[in-house]
Amino acid sequence: MKIIIKKCRYWLRFACVTGLFTLIYQSAQAAPEVHFDQCQQPFTYKDVQYIGTTNRDNISGQWCYLKTPINGSNWGEVREETIPQQKTVSGNLCATTSSYKLEKFHGCSTRDHDAFWCYTDASGSNWENCDVGDQSTELLSHTQPSASDLIESVAVGSCFKVQGTMSETMSRIVQSKPDLFMWLGDNIYADTTDMGVMQGKYDNKKRNTDYQRFLEANIPVLATWDDHDFGANNAGNNYSKRQESQQQFLRHFDIPTNDVRYSNQDGIYSALVQGPSDKKVHSIMLDARYFRSPTFSSYGTCQGDNSTMLGDTQWVWLEQELQKPSAIKIIASGIQVLPPLHRDRSLSSYCAYGNGEKFNAAVNNLNESNDSGTSYESWAEMPQEREKLLRLAQQAINTGKAKQIIFVSGDQHWGELLEKTIPASSQHGAAATVYEITASGFGQNWPYDVPNPNRLKVYADTQGNGQYNQTCHLPFKYAGITYDSCITRDHNAPWCYTNADASAWGNCAPEGASIPSGTVGKVPSNLGSVSTADRHIINKSGSNYGQIDIDWENSSIKLSLQTESEEIVSTLINF
Repeated sequence: MKIIIKKCRYWLRFACVTGLFTLIYQSAQAAPEVHFDQCQQPFTYKDVQYIGTTNRDNISGQWCYLKTPINGSNWGEVREETIPQQKTVSGNLCATTSSYKLEKFHGCSTRDHDAFWCYTDASGSNWENCDVGDQSTELLSHTQPSASDLIESVAVGSCFKVQGTMSETMSRIVQSKPDLFMWLGDNIYADTTDMGVMQGKYDNKKRNTDYQRFLEANIPVLATWDDHDFGANNAGNNYSKRQESQQQFLRHFDIPTNDVRYSNQDGIYSALVQGPSDKKVHSIMLDARYFRSPTFSSYGTCQGDNSTMLGDTQWVWLEQELQKPSAIKIIASGIQVLPPLHRDRSLSSYCAYGNGEKFNAAVNNLNESNDSGTSYESWAEMPQEREKLLRLAQQAINTGKAKQIIFVSGDQHWGELLEKTIPASSQHGAAATVYEITASGFGQNWPYDVPNPNRLKVYADTQGNGQYNQTCHLPFKYAGITYDSCITRDHNAPWCYTNADASAWGNCAPEGASIPSGTVGKVPSNLGSVSTADRHIINKSGSNYGQIDIDWENSSIKLSLQTESEEIVSTLINF
């Protein structure tokens, strides 16, 4: 069932949603008419590379991505008389138009082939590989972070696609120029065991004009991976090319060749402490793929209680890292950490279930026996491993190794702000609250219902008294309708019920209001157009990325989600 659900989800995203939506979206937008000289070459669309132009998903005719956006558009309608003919390796001219699978392209394409090709006759009877020269020159490099850097702003993102509002989103990141950017996985969509294909996709990302501007901005980068750049959907230690894929990852992110990960470490996990002694930020980049046990039997032999997310060696390393003192720790994972276990499937279907004893104990130990979260990949699929991670974070806070711990994650194609209070433990100390930013989708989104009781709380007062210390009970029912966010129905301000039996209510905390964790930041003014649920999930905007802004003077951190056009939601927490 897991394979079917996951595959349907990705087919819906990329084949159905991306194709049909893009067709409608591109046709509805006023794209500029351009000369071929203004086209980005090569460019990538839906994992296919083009040298030339295509009419795919565009009923108006041939188009390309542009070297420089025009009036906010990163693509343009190409005047066909300006498109040059390409040549094949044998010296023949490509046909003016190659028609293939309901698509017409001018020039060369890699669709269903590992190299550029075209038809050489109008009937489409003969094809050849194209002579495209050397496409690997002049690749820019990522900027490496320095331990001496003072970190005041960190941007995070994942799931990079050259489509939709990616261009505008990358431009916002370049303009804001954070002190550090974290790539959180699905940095490309490789899904292959062919390292030539993987390298080509990595290199093509660097050739993208918007990504080149990101590289030219010299924003320091840290990175981890997720399944699609690791090599296969939902893959773990069963992926046959993980060592080779690791080398491609290191090469793409321009990791110095003396780094231990080139020859003396399996897995791409890494860490870096930055800043002066009283302002240290500790970034910990986990590898939740290389050692990962199967999560469902369709991915390999289940290992029950022996299931691991990080593997023994990485766990030892992580425990050592968490003993290093810093004011703030940012722990990056390709998949979400804080959502609880999804319960709308048989628990025994989870590979980590075993006989259920340790599996259920880990869930109960975190006070989540009645909670259900996302049905997609997350740490909750291995509750024992998730509890271990959260308890180590709790211990680091209680032993003074960190004042605040923030997880950052990708994968899901939505943005989300989360929090979890880890219950007190005789071994790990007092209850501790940790946070998470999920930032996922350059040109991608997932505008559907996503349950998660560990989303950041929405606070309310008590019947308008102005003291915002009650938690909204979401979802709630009023006048026969179920709501999952604050409403203004029959009241002059946004309000919610604050208990399960709907006997208490309050006004929802507005921007700038003091709440138990700190201060309310930005509240979406157009919630219905960017979210399917409460104010702390953004899953309908064209793109999203996350940001962590640290105010060292006032000991506060702003956690925010950004879209292609604005900061859409944020909260300020104290440390």
